[in-house]
Amino acid sequence: HLVLNYLKKAHENLYLCCLLSYGCFLRPHFEVRKLKGRHFKNDFSEIHLSGEENKSGRVRVTPIPKYVKEAIIERARKLLPNQNLFTGTADYFNENYFSKAWSRQAKKMRELGLLNENQTIYSFRHTAAINVYKKTKDLHILQQLLGHSDMIVTLKYLRGLGVHNANELKHVMPEL
Repeated sequence: HLVLNYLKKAHENLYLCCLLSYGCFLRPHFEVRKLKGRHFKNDFSEIHLSGEENKSGRVRVTPIPKYVKEAIIERARKLLPNQNLFTGTADYFNENYFSKAWSRQAKKMRELGLLNENQTIYSFRHTAAINVYKKTKDLHILQQLLGHSDMIVTLKYLRGLGVHNANELKHVMPEL
């Protein structure tokens, strides 16, 4: 919350990118950056991406939580189908836009004690994944939300994030 509150005031585009990465599990540099008016469906309650517009290569529909909808609705309502959420034109920012913005803001946030050294723009997506997994313990749901084409990718993703540690696994060990 502290990081998002800071970004909301310091860099609105980066704030929206991080919020969409967390709340909708979108990849910031590809899926979020390229969002256009046509992607918002059902009164801005869903984002629809074609197979060409996401990493898995399959059609992806992701729900938009209320807090994300409230943050984007004013901008999104004004968009024509081919207009980008961040530029308001048919073009979108270059692939380094959010990385550079994050680097600049991260330095300031670390100085303020709001951010750890290893936190990146992807940390929002990762944190959301961990939160959903801890809440549901359902890998299939998490796979769908993350847009992974294969369950193995989701398992590797969680393992890489340290979800499965010895203490968490003790209660599921077989008993005699």
